[in-house]
Amino acid sequence: MTTARQVQQLVLPLLEHHADLKLVTSHTLWLTPVTHVAREIWIDRTSSARHFNPQWTLNPLFLPNVRAATHAGFCLEYIPRLSNVDGQARNWCWDDPEMPKDFLEQLNKIIKLLRSADTLLACRSLTEATMDYTWGKDFFENLVYDIALGNLNLARCWWQKVQASPALQHPHQDEPWRTWRLRIRSLHEPLMDDDRAALASILHRWERENIAGTKAEAIWQPSPFPLEEMA
Repeated sequence: MTTARQVQQLVLPLLEHHADLKLVTSHTLWLTPVTHVAREIWIDRTSSARHFNPQWTLNPLFLPNVRAATHAGFCLEYIPRLSNVDGQARNWCWDDPEMPKDFLEQLNKIIKLLRSADTLLACRSLTEATMDYTWGKDFFENLVYDIALGNLNLARCWWQKVQASPALQHPHQDEPWRTWRLRIRSLHEPLMDDDRAALASILHRWERENIAGTKAEAIWQPSPFPLEEMA
């Protein structure tokens, strides 16, 4: 099993080189500043003590079902290791002496990619470019994202799908489903009334509640949504 000490030793050169990179949990790096979307790199354990799986993710902190520093994120991508000179695929193995060099090379590319997602719209665009939507989009997530971006006419279109969804109608009594359902329903009135201030207040509250008490709270920076800037 991958240990916290192994991860700390592996990522130390990255932390020394990139001032905007923070080790938030024992296995998670976050790119700062952190506003509405956490740009994270996960060093995941596997069933083998010899291997680990690095991944990058975009974790929108203002969604109704997010718990910062524990949620894996909506946009999640495995970071592959480059093949060897013979073209053979390689795993991320702790006992491979060439692994740290390969890791740093790949992670520097990912950090550059995540830095490019420096606005809410850029994060959304990167998600759109990365995700395989053959199964169909999550209209709950799209509803909230379009509200945050100020696309209220489009958000009202998404609401028609949300309102008809069995997931919203099912009388969930257990947390976190009950809170999720109540949060989604609270958007209806201000969305139909075109009340940008009320919608922004709701999203700010969700974001604050999602990150409160987590290790990421210390590096989170509250900031306006495009929704407010367009008002």
